[in-house]
Amino acid sequence: MRVIKADGSIENFRPEKILHTLRRSGLSEADAKRVLDQVTKTLYDGISTKEILNRVKTVLRREQLRAAMRYDLKGAIIRLGPTGYPFENFVARILEYYGYWTKLRTMVEGELLNHEIDIIAEKVAGRKIRCMVECKFHNSPGGVVDVKDVLYTYARFLDINEGGAKGKGARFDEVWLVSNTRVSTEAIKYANGKGMRLLCWRCGGGVCPLGMSLEKVIESKGLYPVTILRSCDRETFEKLFRANVILARELLSCDLNQLRRKTQLKEEKIRRLASEAKQLFL
Repeated sequence: MRVIKADGSIENFRPEKILHTLRRSGLSEADAKRVLDQVTKTLYDGISTKEILNRVKTVLRREQLRAAMRYDLKGAIIRLGPTGYPFENFVARILEYYGYWTKLRTMVEGELLNHEIDIIAEKVAGRKIRCMVECKFHNSPGGVVDVKDVLYTYARFLDINEGGAKGKGARFDEVWLVSNTRVSTEAIKYANGKGMRLLCWRCGGGVCPLGMSLEKVIESKGLYPVTILRSCDRETFEKLFRANVILARELLSCDLNQLRRKTQLKEEKIRRLASEAKQLFL
């Protein structure tokens, strides 16, 4: 059986990919196989991977809410859009949980141009390391970080550091590119050659600044965006974002009454969100 991927390409159906993702979402081996069996019975030749994902989520919602939410991590990140600003805040919050000090959307003077840097991240690990972090947000799952993206980011890094060497602005030790999609082979090759860091979807190896791909960085510390919660519609997210609530786990530690006053969300909605957040971390 053949399936159509998000980028329009066709490949043979590989059930082991679904099984692997189901296990990573928190299901036991037996439960993952049961979900896979139920989904596989409904598939047909030429089905899209998006439709397969929807069918998996439908079965998961019947089986286990927690796993259903975790399985939808990629979709939850896409729902941070359509603009890239919430994704930048999300990435900054992730880095803070990994011990970095962060500053968002800062203008820095380069040798030839002024540049807005998405995130400045600093960490003391023997010595202070200052990182220039650029975020590339995609609104669809089929997007790819290609070589022109890394070329552009690295060129900006060079101009900024050349300006810094002349006393014009800051200098950086590392340059990162963070994205919610995959990276092309050519982009990885260039990043490796230039010492760039890539924190992207399913991108492992030495180019990863935190030693893991983006989804594993999120999963290992439970840093799920609040959009992963089923009750978090677009209007709700915008109100939570304005109240600086970005991660689902933040609903477990904040004052819910105070949050209700800040967001003007109904008490029932706030408590439903908090309940789903608790289920996510059971």
